[in-house]
Amino acid sequence: MNDLDMVRDLRSEVRQSEAGDLRHARRRMLAALAPEPPARRVRRMVLRVAAVGAFGATIAAGVTVVQSLATDDRGTQTTGAPAWLPVANAQTLAEHATAAAAGQPDVYPRADQWVYVKWDTYTSPKLTAKATAPPAGAGRADSRETVERWTRGDGQERAMRKEGGKTIERRRGGADPRLRFDPAYLRSLPLEPSALAERLKKDTGQIALPQARAVSHQILSILEEGAPAARLRAALYTVLSRLDDVGVEPVRDLLGRQGVAIYTRDDDGVRQEVIIDPTTFDLLGARRVYVGGAKSPDPYYSGLPEGEVITSRARVSVGIVDEAGDLP
Repeated sequence: MNDLDMVRDLRSEVRQSEAGDLRHARRRMLAALAPEPPARRVRRMVLRVAAVGAFGATIAAGVTVVQSLATDDRGTQTTGAPAWLPVANAQTLAEHATAAAAGQPDVYPRADQWVYVKWDTYTSPKLTAKATAPPAGAGRADSRETVERWTRGDGQERAMRKEGGKTIERRRGGADPRLRFDPAYLRSLPLEPSALAERLKKDTGQIALPQARAVSHQILSILEEGAPAARLRAALYTVLSRLDDVGVEPVRDLLGRQGVAIYTRDDDGVRQEVIIDPTTFDLLGARRVYVGGAKSPDPYYSGLPEGEVITSRARVSVGIVDEAGDLP
């Protein structure tokens, strides 16, 4: 059998196309080539865009989660602010705080009442093996503890109780403005930023630091220790924002609350921060972070890695009470 006979035999087993088959095939081909109705085309486009948008949102969410992972000052992983989060400068933060404080009344205790503040505090375990007498403000070598403090309205007495303790330690005094953060002292400070800056320069005149650095230290101490009312707090932010070497950065405090840190950097390579609630502009806490690059290295911090949180404090609660030992 030749090749043509083989082809004929194979073809004979296949049903031959009829005229009806060809007509149906032609109609399907022409329908596929015809322009798509506008409504259907738009609907398909919307579905494609929605799919791409959902995919893009998934990618963005993934990036946010990845960038939001941070390590807190106890070495555990927490959700932090994404690196791309826009942060206002110190001046803008001060302006917003001033606007928010404009309608708030100043609430201070009577001279015989007390301001109560409860702090959750942390100190780096890496300092445990250091000297027993750390530099001023460096904190204790205990890793974590809670401290309650009371300050009398007239500034003549302070009191403190540590976590689990029943004894309240009392301390009298209050003549030196460099060491006073009591309500009576705070009420004596002017609310106009330029006048406030001049007053703080006068009150810190005997501190062995450059004037601007002494003022910034005093402001950070007042914010951390004094619980100033909203208008004074905003004025302090304004004075601080006008100083050199002051910045802001999104951070989380010791309790994991989102805030904005206003910071200055000391010559010993330590960055001092107060952490502000970005919505209410109230104080959340404070930190001291070793950032290195010291002009005047302190042996106490030798061996610490850059970025190590030396101390951290979170304000748990604040209020006015009648006696030291009372709770709001």
